[in-house]
Amino acid sequence: MKISRVLFKEYTKRSLRAVQLAEKEITIQAPWGKLRGLSWGKDGDPPVFLCHGRMDACSGFRPLLELLPRCFYYVSVDLPGNGRSDHFPRGIQLSTIDFVPTVKVVKEHFKWDKFMYVGHSLGALMGKFFNLAYPGHITRIVELDPVPAHICYKQDVEGVRQWYHNHYHNYYEQYEKLNGGGEAPKYTYEKALEMLMGARDLDKVAAEHVLERVTSPAGDGLYRFTHDQRQKTFTVMPFSGDAYRAIYTSTSTPTFCVLCQNAIDFGLYDQTSFVMDPACWPNGNYSVKIVKGGHDIHISHPEHIAEEISQFLLKGVNAKV
Repeated sequence: MKISRVLFKEYTKRSLRAVQLAEKEITIQAPWGKLRGLSWGKDGDPPVFLCHGRMDACSGFRPLLELLPRCFYYVSVDLPGNGRSDHFPRGIQLSTIDFVPTVKVVKEHFKWDKFMYVGHSLGALMGKFFNLAYPGHITRIVELDPVPAHICYKQDVEGVRQWYHNHYHNYYEQYEKLNGGGEAPKYTYEKALEMLMGARDLDKVAAEHVLERVTSPAGDGLYRFTHDQRQKTFTVMPFSGDAYRAIYTSTSTPTFCVLCQNAIDFGLYDQTSFVMDPACWPNGNYSVKIVKGGHDIHISHPEHIAEEISQFLLKGVNAKV
């Protein structure tokens, strides 16, 4: 189903004017603790699961959702150790794979057989691995600057050594600090907001969407960030660029990828250049858009990507426009 640009703009305008997505707080029991998050829209409409990145929160999707079609049921949770969700048990080093069961827990909670998936950063990597482990459930994938999915290591002794030291050696060198040793710093709300704006290049309104879920009161009008500190060193897979190409491009799931120019300029996709070339995907089901800006484009400038994402989600869906 191809929607013209004129029709899309009129549809978006009417949707925003006529229908506001109802936002609800949700809680889901996982084996390790509680997942807390948000839903938008009507349960029963086609489901779309949105998965945020490292040290983030589900509320960061609000600016993008304001511009997406109202005919879907959107769900997002704070990943374990993020926002208001419980942390994983203390002690062990975390890997990207440890977060993948979160998708399965959400799927089973809502009894979804099929659903669409939007992932940012680490969330994009989680979607890739869930789709590999449990094929046939995700019908469409949107990837928003999936940088962690493309961190590469050489497939030789030196590459394995580097991978181990970067992720495991460094973790155990900082074990006490990363596992709650000492009291987390306290900040005024204004200082915490300033730090988040600076770290992620967000304006005040965008940063406040995230800040509301990633801090907790610490007394005397001060706040602490609630992130699980182990996420600063979590482990990626020790794959080469060629290995990633062989695995990722074999997918049969239609995929739309948004790449941010800043990440490209920084060289973060140099070893996985196939991500910028749909011709490298033999099933002909991959499209990509490169946008100016930084890693959090879906929060800072969602208007630059909302139309293409909406077109992609609506395609093949029997939705009234």
